Amino acid sequence: MLAAVGPDLVTAGPDDAARYLEAARRLTDTFQSTFWDPAARMYRAPQRSAETVDSDPQHNNGYVLWPSVEAFHALVEANRSLPGRYRAALHEVFGGLEQYFDAERKAYTAWLNFPGNNDTYYDDNAIVVIALTKAFRVTRAKAYIDRAWDVMSRFCLSGWDDGEPGGVRWGTDPTRAGTADRAACSTGLAALAALLLADTGVAVESNIEWGRRALQWLVEHLLDTDGLVMDALEPPDWRLRRVKWTYNTGIAICAHVLLYRLATDTRALGIARRLADATLHRGGALYDSLVHDMEHRFLYDSSYFVPWVIEGWLALYRETRDPLLLREAQRHADFALDYVRDPADGLFFRNWRLWRISEEQLRMWERLTGQEGHLDPDEDERSKASGHLALPVAQRPLVKTLLANAGCARLLWLVGRASR
Repeated sequence: MLAAVGPDLVTAGPDDAARYLEAARRLTDTFQSTFWDPAARMYRAPQRSAETVDSDPQHNNGYVLWPSVEAFHALVEANRSLPGRYRAALHEVFGGLEQYFDAERKAYTAWLNFPGNNDTYYDDNAIVVIALTKAFRVTRAKAYIDRAWDVMSRFCLSGWDDGEPGGVRWGTDPTRAGTADRAACSTGLAALAALLLADTGVAVESNIEWGRRALQWLVEHLLDTDGLVMDALEPPDWRLRRVKWTYNTGIAICAHVLLYRLATDTRALGIARRLADATLHRGGALYDSLVHDMEHRFLYDSSYFVPWVIEGWLALYRETRDPLLLREAQRHADFALDYVRDPADGLFFRNWRLWRISEEQLRMWERLTGQEGHLDPDEDERSKASGHLALPVAQRPLVKTLLANAGCARLLWLVGRASR
């Protein structure tokens, strides 16, 4: 555990790195054995739950693209920490993801591809590019970087709007709500993908310039006065959707730090610092405001969004060596291990607001904060099996999801390496 020495300062013990890395290894092995179905060549849940699809017997309860790619992303971080250990798993999952790939458009569809499937998202595909580029860097397998550049150059860049209002749209299917949004996630992730490709030696100048332009748009259009990134511009009048998710600002930190490294752009480093300061402010919109004691406030968001902020903090820490950034990353890793992890099976819940999980986690939240609360259960923590949907949400069985556990595994790998 980290020893508290005040509301903002903690000190790391000598075994912290080993503890985080061992927890990451155990979680990675557990989520892979729990959710990966080698016969179907895809991730499947034991029962219907969030992000799964009711399909044919072979693919029933299969996961859509987003959590599947996040699991691949976690395996990449695992193989970076333990070279070679997860190389075979990466190869197997990459092969399984071919079922989602539209070879004509050079894009991954949200669910298994079929002729006429237009349900494709620019943020999902930017994550694919990011994960595949990182996979190439840790394995040197050329198939990963070739596919990453195909998806980036042939699909992701096509989402950019050269007119008004600019930005990268969210999706392609006009019949689905929100696909025409100019979103922080799609724009920020595409910028990060382009800069990672440049950092790997792919179309260096054009990728840096495109990434810079996308980040400039993000800051000009979606950055609020509190220093946090808002969610999107919505058509037809391009009004702001002012919702603030942790990952939108976290991605922007990662991308600005990388732009600084690639182009020695001190302005980009300054923006990254200001973004990080906003995410560190415990009185801000990214923290659980129901908690009165600032010492016990943590990022409020989900297990799959928080890692992007952690990655941003650690990227900035590598450039500035500001110990607060590492301490806060460790503080949140400890919170995940102590409160978000279920000791019964070693898997993690989705919510970091414990009062959204179960009565047991609510009691833990009350002991942590010294406050009384009430349960407001999130249906995405619960079974979506047909036999359970008629029950009140709080009575449906709790389930663990791939998305939550891939996110927490990635977080622990990142913090473990940084704590060495």
